[in-house]
Amino acid sequence: MPDRGCRTSSDLKRGSRAPRRVPACGKIMDEHSIVRSLVLRTAGGLPASSPLAAALLEWATPHSEWLTPGHEGELDWPALLASLAEPRLVEEQTQALDLVGALAALLELASFDAALLAAMVACDRLPRVNLLAKVLGKHGRHLPALLGEVAGAQPNEAERLVRRSAPLRLDLAEFVLNRQGELEVQVSWPLERLLDRAPNRGPEMLEALVGKRQPAALALADFAHVAHADFLLRLLRGAVNERATGINVLIHGPPGTGKTEFARTLANAAGAALHGVGEADDDGHEPSRWDRIAALGLAQRLLAGRGGAVLLFDEMEDLIGDARLSGGDWFSRREGSKVFVNRLLETNKVPVIWTTNAIGNVDGAILRRMSFVLKLDLPSRRAAQAMLTRVTREEEVVPSPRLSALLAAAPETATVLRVASRAGRLAGDEEGGATAAEALVKALRGGELAPPAPADFDLDLLESDHPIASLFGSIGQHDAVSILLSGPPGTGKTAFAHHLAEAIDRPLLVKRASDLLSKWVGETEAQIAGAFAEARQRGALLLFDEADSLLFDRSTARTSWEVGQVNELLTWLDQHPLPVIAATNHVERLDPATLRRFIFKVRLEPMSAARAARAFERFFNVPAPPSLGEVSGLTPGDFQIVKRQLRFAPADCAQGLVDRLCVEAEAKRGGSCRIGF
Repeated sequence: MPDRGCRTSSDLKRGSRAPRRVPACGKIMDEHSIVRSLVLRTAGGLPASSPLAAALLEWATPHSEWLTPGHEGELDWPALLASLAEPRLVEEQTQALDLVGALAALLELASFDAALLAAMVACDRLPRVNLLAKVLGKHGRHLPALLGEVAGAQPNEAERLVRRSAPLRLDLAEFVLNRQGELEVQVSWPLERLLDRAPNRGPEMLEALVGKRQPAALALADFAHVAHADFLLRLLRGAVNERATGINVLIHGPPGTGKTEFARTLANAAGAALHGVGEADDDGHEPSRWDRIAALGLAQRLLAGRGGAVLLFDEMEDLIGDARLSGGDWFSRREGSKVFVNRLLETNKVPVIWTTNAIGNVDGAILRRMSFVLKLDLPSRRAAQAMLTRVTREEEVVPSPRLSALLAAAPETATVLRVASRAGRLAGDEEGGATAAEALVKALRGGELAPPAPADFDLDLLESDHPIASLFGSIGQHDAVSILLSGPPGTGKTAFAHHLAEAIDRPLLVKRASDLLSKWVGETEAQIAGAFAEARQRGALLLFDEADSLLFDRSTARTSWEVGQVNELLTWLDQHPLPVIAATNHVERLDPATLRRFIFKVRLEPMSAARAARAFERFFNVPAPPSLGEVSGLTPGDFQIVKRQLRFAPADCAQGLVDRLCVEAEAKRGGSCRIGF
C-alpha cells in the first residue's frame, strides 16, 4: 500500500505553464495500449538474460492469452516482444478507463493530459497495469517520465510535461512513495469517488466530482431575522449572471444557527445550483484538508464554464489548516500558505459561500478578500414561529403549544425543528415532535431547560407607577434600553420581562444571583462579563433577577472583591448595546450609583380593587364577588397560585376563591387573613 503521508509530488504538481491546449482525444487509451506502450518503451535493447526482462516475462506469463492471442507454446522473451510490436484492436473498454474518457471530455483536457490521466488511473485501478508498474519501479524505471512517454511526450520532454499536466495540477492523481521507497500512482479523493460510484454521464457524474446539489428546505422568508439577506441575494444573482471572479461570502456564528441552511436557501432564491464541496461521501470516507482544497479547485474547473452554480465550503477552518478550537472564538494551530489562500479567493470563477463557527482564526488578509461577511445569530421569536409553521406542515405534523413554548424559551429549538418534527411523526408523537425537540435542546445546552414564560399573563393586570403600555410601545428591537423593575414578590416583574422580550422579538436570557456569584475571587466578575457576552451572541434581552444581590450598596461591602463585582456590573451596564432589565424586591438595598445606569425605573405595586376584579374574572371565568375588594395586597402571582391549587382542590364557590386569595396575600406579610385596609 502506498504511504499517503510520504509525498514526493510537490515538484511533480507545480510547474510554469501548462502545455498548449489541443482538443481532447476522441477515444481514450485502452488497457492493452497502455501495457503495450509501457513494455515496449522499457524493453528496447534489453537482452532476455537481463533481470528486468526476466521480471517482465514472469509478469506476462499469467496474462499470455490476453497479451499474445494465438501464440502457442511457452511464452518467451522474443515472442512477447514480437506479439506486442503489432497494435491490435481491443473490442471492450474497461469501466475505469471509460469513466476517464468521460471525465477528460467534461474537463476539456488536452490530448496529452487525457492520455496521462488514463495511464495513471490504469496504474492505480487495473491489476495488470498496477503489477506491471510495480515491476518497472523495482527495476529503477522512473514512473512519471515513463507515463509521460506513454501519453505521447518525447523522452526528453516527458517528465517536464507530466509536472505541468492538468491531472497533477487539478489533483486528480499524484505520485507517492510507498514503504519500499518506490514511486506509485494514487488517485485523489474526488476521482476515487467517481471510479467507485461509476455514475451515469451528465448531472450524476458532475455531482460525483463536485459534490451533491444542496436543496433548500426553507424559504428566504424564514430568515427574516437576517438583516442583510436581500443584499446577499442580489449579490449572488449579480455574480452568477455576470460570471464575476473572486466572489466570496463568509457566514459565521455559533453552532446551530442555521448557516448551512441559510446558504442553501440563499442560493435557491438566487436561482443557482449549490454544491457542497469536499464533504464526506456516502461511505463515510472523510476528506483531508488537501482533499477538500483539491475538490474546490476541481469544482471551479468543472463549473466555471457552465454558469448558474454556487459552491458551499462548510467549516472554513479546513481551508486554513489543521486548526484546533482553543479558548473563546479562536482556532489554534493554523496551517497553510496565506499567499495560496489569498490567490484562491481572488481567482475563483464560481461564487463560494464559506461557513465557520469561529471567525477568530480568519485573519484580516482573508476577510479583506470576502465580498461580504455575515454573522448569523439564532432566529428571532417571530422568525422561529414562522419556521415552525412551515416545517411542521412539510413534515405533516401538528405544531403543539408545547413546541411553541419551547421555541420561545430556547431559540436554538429552531435549528432542530425539522429533525424533531420528523422524529415526532415517525414515533406518532401527538405533540408534533416536542419530546424530541426538548431532548435535542437539552443536549445542545448541556443541561436543563430554563423555566417557561409565566402563563395567563395580561399586561393590563400590572399595577405600575409608570404607564407600561406607552413604555412598551416606545421600545424598539434595536434600542439599548435599560429598565430597573422593583416591587413586592408576585407583582409580575419576571412576566414583565418575558412580555417585553416578546414585544421586541428577542429571546430572554435570565441570570440569577446563583448563576453568577462565586466563592472564587475574580470568577464572579468573569461570569458577569460572560452573561453580557452571551446576551450579545444570542441577541437577547438580558434579565438580572435578584439584582439587589449583585448591585448592593458598596458602602456595606466587607471586602474589596465585593466592590469589584458591583463595579463590573455597572461598567457593563454602561457599555451593553442591547436591552437590559434588573429586577429586585428590595430597591432600597441597591447602590446609589445603580439608579443612574437605568433609563427607566418602574415600580410594580399590589393590584388596585379594579384590577383585582379583572384578574379574578380573567383567571377563574366568574365575576368577582364584592368581598374581593376588601382583600388588600393582591398580586398577579397570588391569582396564579390559587389557579394551580384548583387542579388539586376545586373551590365550591366564588367566595371560596376569595378566601384562598386572602390567605396568599397575608402569607406574604406573615400574618393571618385580614379583610379591609
